[in-house]
Amino acid sequence: MPAVKKQRIDLRLTDEDKNLIEEAAAMSNQTITQFMVNSASERAAEIIEQHRRLVLNEGSWNKVMDALDTPPEPNDRMKSATKRLQNME
Repeated sequence: MPAVKKQRIDLRLTDEDKNLIEEAAAMSNQTITQFMVNSASERAAEIIEQHRRLVLNEGSWNKVMDALDTPPEPNDRMKSATKRLQNME
């Protein structure tokens, strides 16, 4: 069963933008709403994926792996924070 659509987004467009969107929707055999929702959703997914993914060059990757393989000894601040956390539990 398709999801019930109950949300709206109102847009103000220039005549040029509206005509462009209408033409693209018609060419893709979609309603304007379908075209706008599909286009915006695809772009939103791309942006979210770009911001969630961390890409490192080889040097940075090696530094991260070295830090995981040989973590530094905890300093006094870390030890103190660990004790505070244990006391909260």
